[in-house]
Amino acid sequence: MPCRKSRAALAIAVALLGVLPCPAPSCSLCSNRLAPTFREEAAQSGARIILAGTLENARVAVAGGGTTDLRITDVLRKDDWLAGKSVVELPRYLAISDTKNPPRFIVFCDVFKDRLDPYRGVPIKNATTVEYLKKAMALDPKDRLRNLLFFFDYLENADPEVARDAFLEFAKASDAEISQVAAKLAPEKLREWIKNPQTPSDRLSLYALLLGACGGPADADLLAAMLSDGSARSAESFDGLLGGYMRLKPREGWDLATSTLREGKRKQDIRIAIMRTLRFYHNSQPDASRPNVIQAMTAVVQQGELADVAMEDLRQWKMWDLTPAILALYGRKGFESPIMQRAIVRYALTCTGRDDAKRFVAEQRKRDPELFQEIEEWLKPESSPSK
Repeated sequence: MPCRKSRAALAIAVALLGVLPCPAPSCSLCSNRLAPTFREEAAQSGARIILAGTLENARVAVAGGGTTDLRITDVLRKDDWLAGKSVVELPRYLAISDTKNPPRFIVFCDVFKDRLDPYRGVPIKNATTVEYLKKAMALDPKDRLRNLLFFFDYLENADPEVARDAFLEFAKASDAEISQVAAKLAPEKLREWIKNPQTPSDRLSLYALLLGACGGPADADLLAAMLSDGSARSAESFDGLLGGYMRLKPREGWDLATSTLREGKRKQDIRIAIMRTLRFYHNSQPDASRPNVIQAMTAVVQQGELADVAMEDLRQWKMWDLTPAILALYGRKGFESPIMQRAIVRYALTCTGRDDAKRFVAEQRKRDPELFQEIEEWLKPESSPSK
């Protein structure tokens, strides 16, 4: 039996590897959610001044480093410090290869000891960049659906910085918000982007998911073909492709998800992608999707390989329908690994309202009190009031 230190190390490794789901309000299918959007950057207290302008007069300092001037063309956030200034000095040397067509930047700045302190620069490709940021900063942060409609129009903008930021706004939206706004979007745009072989897989996943809410029968056929084509691109976007297909053809989509999870024959990354799709539907449509989610989770638990991931999802969602089946797995062949045992114990300790879970905890605690004490310590932050 593993010692306490090895168990603790295993728990840390599991968390770092992302095997256990991380509850978050953001889109379950999107990555890169940690980077700040332009709006989030602008909302920071350090964004005292936001400027747009052209670089000029780059100078190298004798002691190293240097400075570059920014000739101001637009003031997106003004401050008294700027009074009367049309040029400001940036405390960095930025090479200018073409003085006739110098680089243009949006610069987020603070002021420290009466000196400009720029901390983020965004290259300007065309006039859209500045106008986009002006409009984005003017949006009402409480009107989330209207905001997503605005950002949708910029998802494939010619300026990669604008397109990246608009996509990031969708990535930070909740599953419920994405589900609600999807029906209001333009399917012809989504269809075009999905068919474009240059569309990156993370965007393809989102676009397919959105198309499921606003598309038609032909779009269901398109997504079904991509789900079965075996390409690396479709595999990397499987979660969104399946999510969109489920919306257009619910019975066929959920049957595909459940059978794939039950058989366990497809690559693990595909099955993990299906788990993300289940999370999206649980988060966005908890009541409507519940029977299908339970059926799919039953398949995962019975198949075994990703049973610990399913148990953790069910535990966090407080869905106790599978409690008898999950408790019966403890110590069974194929489920005796420390990771599986810990998942079952976490589930049982959280499921406090059921008599069978209480009996399980009481009986197994006598056999391995150290394990139960350790996991109870691990669970304490969940029950502690947030500060």
